Amino acid sequence: MMRAVLMIISLCCLISCKKVLDATPDGRISYEDVFQDKEKVKAMFNTCFDNLPLKGLNYFFFANNPVGLSDESWYTRTDGPLADAYNGSITAANNSLETTDVLGFPWDGNYWASYFKQIRRINLFLQNIGQAKVESEKDREWWTAEAHLLRAYFYMELIKWYGPVPLTTSVMQVGEDYSAIKKASYADICRQIVADCDVALASENLPWRLTDGNQQNRMTKGIAAALRGQAALYAASPANNGGENLWEWAYQVNKKSVELLVQNGYQLYTDYQVGGNYSSAYQEYFAQNPDYSATPNDRETIMENFRASMDFFDIQTLPILGGSFAGNVPTQELIDAYDMAATGKPVLDPVKPYLDEQHLQPNYLPGSGYDPQKPYVGRDPRFYASTFYNGSTYIVAGYGSDNIAPIETFVGGNCGLNLNNAKHTHTGYYSRKAYFTLYWPAVFRFVDGKPRFFRLGRSFLDLAECAAEAGHIAEAMEYVNKIRHRAGFSPAVDKTASSIEDARTIVRNERRVELAYEEARYFDVRRWTPLEQDLKEEKFVTGMRITKNGDGSFKYDRFVLGGGNGAPSKSNYQKKWHFYPIPQKEVIKLEAATKQVWQNKGW
Repeated sequence: MMRAVLMIISLCCLISCKKVLDATPDGRISYEDVFQDKEKVKAMFNTCFDNLPLKGLNYFFFANNPVGLSDESWYTRTDGPLADAYNGSITAANNSLETTDVLGFPWDGNYWASYFKQIRRINLFLQNIGQAKVESEKDREWWTAEAHLLRAYFYMELIKWYGPVPLTTSVMQVGEDYSAIKKASYADICRQIVADCDVALASENLPWRLTDGNQQNRMTKGIAAALRGQAALYAASPANNGGENLWEWAYQVNKKSVELLVQNGYQLYTDYQVGGNYSSAYQEYFAQNPDYSATPNDRETIMENFRASMDFFDIQTLPILGGSFAGNVPTQELIDAYDMAATGKPVLDPVKPYLDEQHLQPNYLPGSGYDPQKPYVGRDPRFYASTFYNGSTYIVAGYGSDNIAPIETFVGGNCGLNLNNAKHTHTGYYSRKAYFTLYWPAVFRFVDGKPRFFRLGRSFLDLAECAAEAGHIAEAMEYVNKIRHRAGFSPAVDKTASSIEDARTIVRNERRVELAYEEARYFDVRRWTPLEQDLKEEKFVTGMRITKNGDGSFKYDRFVLGGGNGAPSKSNYQKKWHFYPIPQKEVIKLEAATKQVWQNKGW
């Protein structure tokens, strides 16, 4: 039996034997008894919430992996998982990007084992909750809805990281044919995610949003609506659709999701009530933490990190703040993506932004209003909300006579470019997104905004993309412009498109800037790129070397990050990086049981 149990565990909880199923974790009573005890049913339900990801800076070692792997940032440390990915040392047997349980911190990672463990728990719970003893029928119905939604969430996370995986909605028993286990199609898994979300949406007791901060890891109908939209969008995308045209289906799913969210009180954050030192409602929104009151100021956030706030003063910091390291710093490619505010036009030609593969020769769009000698003047307001750049300022208590610290990213400046120092930018920029309004040592720590997993702005852009691809171009532009109006653009410079191709280009760039540093770009580039193609956006990324002249003016020179001499900046541009490798120890056992190839292609 021990051999059977080891085999079952190695198959990532997809399979369970009757004896193991009947034995509870403490080994003293059966699960049958558990579901006849109200308190134990509640405890069992609580375990369904284990292993929810934290995201943000909660990847090992305080590095936002999806942001650092994408073309929107460069990681300043030369050690750790992101450095391993850049230099090509990640393997299926040793994927440091999934490091967990080091230094006593619960880093996000080990997704395959952790999420399948959760799915098995949830399947077990759903299999028994109908006959279980509970305090009230309200609890039974509510918990059932949440369990369906949790299963949908864990499956969505699995396929984002690994692509197609086995799809199971029941607990497998001994005697079942293990060899029949196989990967389901990406689209079929997404259809199941939508179905589980629809169960949650039909609940009479699941709330649309939370009003108690003590329950901030609980599920809501808002999450169900946003998640079903994301699943449909991902299923329809070129890398995942298996050759099916799913855009009209994805459009209909997202249209319903957005309608439900708006009807039930979600709205873009536009109040700008705190004011003070934030440049816009957009900046203020990300720097605040969610509001769980009955009448919240923040009605945009749908789901966020449920633990401590971020501490960007120490990690992803500025040198003048004395923190540990700069972490993920914005690339020139991200900076280039911000439009000009007055004209609403892109700085670079949207179809061919660079004249060379290494991005050293920008292809400027005539008539945008951009001046290469004044590169940070007159840009999209979200640029100023999200970026520390040469000439920007920050309030730092005790700095000078007025507490206003100038940000000098020129070589030799107080925050100057230094490729040999992890505390300094390697690109000429620092991230500002979600930074608190000021720095006051020992007073304002762990106060920066929490990562938002789902928010209405993202759902608007999910709908805009599906609408564009399905040919509903005017509707796509409507939602793009809603986002841009909140950012600060005048309706006089609204985006318009005359074809699906034009609309696609506009929507994709809007996602890039609106969702910068929100772990969207990494997955967007992958789902947009056919599986047989390299992720060309990540092959070369650049920075801006700024030199201060004797007369106080500046010289701006683009340079390629990474190995140099024509070598790619990041090895993770290769096509195998569409998905993470399935952990090799699991692949070996799965292949032994099923006689099928399990590893993701290229690994």
